[in-house]
Amino acid sequence: MQLKQINVDLVKSVLKKEKYHTKTTIASSTGLSVATCGNILKELVATGEVQEVDLCPSTGGRPARRFVYNKDFAYVAILYARREGFYHTITCVVSNLLGEEIYNNIMEHDDIGLHTFDQTIAMLLKLYPNIKVLGIGVPGVVHDGHVDMCDFKKLSHTPMADHLVNKFGLKVIIENDVNSTALGFYHKHHYAMDESIAYLYYPIDDNPGAGIMINGRILPGESHFAGEVSFLPLGLEVNYNKIQSDRELLSSTVAKTIQAINCVINPKSVILSGYCFLDDILESIQTQISQMSPSPHVPEIIHDLHMHESYVCGLTTMALEQLSCNIQVVEK
Repeated sequence: MQLKQINVDLVKSVLKKEKYHTKTTIASSTGLSVATCGNILKELVATGEVQEVDLCPSTGGRPARRFVYNKDFAYVAILYARREGFYHTITCVVSNLLGEEIYNNIMEHDDIGLHTFDQTIAMLLKLYPNIKVLGIGVPGVVHDGHVDMCDFKKLSHTPMADHLVNKFGLKVIIENDVNSTALGFYHKHHYAMDESIAYLYYPIDDNPGAGIMINGRILPGESHFAGEVSFLPLGLEVNYNKIQSDRELLSSTVAKTIQAINCVINPKSVILSGYCFLDDILESIQTQISQMSPSPHVPEIIHDLHMHESYVCGLTTMALEQLSCNIQVVEK
């Protein structure tokens, strides 16, 4: 059964890359036999996930049947809560099975809790009843679907995943905001599997967080505390919501944070996101990092002003993975 799941995912992945395919072209791309591909296609056509379309033009022999992936067979919905200064928002994006957005909306709220998510998800399901997976992003520590510390007090210490599964009967994935964004940035910029990155986000008047990608995977840590860089012992005498008003202190603090990360995981790139990163501050950070590290070991510093696209990409990637088998074949 596990091998069959892997083979089905192989066939689906090939179908998603091109508009049309035949059994022969799928077999050639996957390395599976034509007979195996034919059996898998028969099952996928029966469920509606794959559609059989007009035959290929004949070149003298029997015309080959063509198959196309039904990208609207199911949808995934991602929702993320964000606090930026006094603004509290939930961003909603619904995507098809190719990751193409079909709905995008941002809703502002006075405060955000489980009830806010319940109402928003119920609204999305009325619009798109074929939603099969919910991908949720929150600014806090998440462990096995349970939200521990969170910027929104009403979400802190809640079994959020269990609540949503019981209420809506859908698959649910819940992840920290910066972890999701790091994953999205990693995929959007096509990093190699053996390349690591660290994504640092400094929200307005709030504590920073980091998402770390190593070997193509999020590094959560033993208790999912990895990336909570505001707890680094940097000897600060003021809190982070005051640091951003002092350019010299901000650049020094960020540079020390990057250096601490660099000494432990030595990432290829460190991505800085937040409205506080003006050009002169970024230049100062780059200068300080270059002075702290030997030249061959200075990470690439990238500024990503708006984290939205990477955040959505990361959550959508995780949501779509929930619809595939959880087995990965890797080479030693």
